[in-house]
Amino acid sequence: MAKRHRRPLAVTIAACGVFVLGVGYCLAAGQALFQYSMLARLPLPVPAWYFPVGNALWGGLWLVLGIGLWLGREWSRRTALIAIPVQFVLWLADWRLFTRSTIAIQSFGFEVAWRFVAAALGMVLLFRAGGWPTYGRGTAAAAPDAPTEKTPTDVQ
Repeated sequence: MAKRHRRPLAVTIAACGVFVLGVGYCLAAGQALFQYSMLARLPLPVPAWYFPVGNALWGGLWLVLGIGLWLGREWSRRTALIAIPVQFVLWLADWRLFTRSTIAIQSFGFEVAWRFVAAALGMVLLFRAGGWPTYGRGTAAAAPDAPTEKTPTDVQ
């Protein structure tokens, strides 16, 4: 039986952070659905469905990526490395196009700094995730070209 490797700490932190981000977006989508009738009456620059649909899509993506990171799937790490900067840029565009409230304008500096630091930390954790190819798999699956030990029947 192949020996399982321990999950690196960076992978664990990244997986938990991405999963919590997904839960937060799903909760925001649920809140937007519960308050949909109120959102429909407000003079918003976007349709009322924008909030639950956008949050549900991002929440679903982050939940799937968090689970994939926890399980050690390389596709989830690569997708997260793409999704983190894409979401940051889309958030900036969304804020620039649709935000008009005084409190949002006053808190923009803090919010952009917080999101930038969180995105940078996530990128660093995902880039630093040492041992990524071998984590979660047997040693033979991780390094198929690695020399194997010879048994007495193999030696002639």
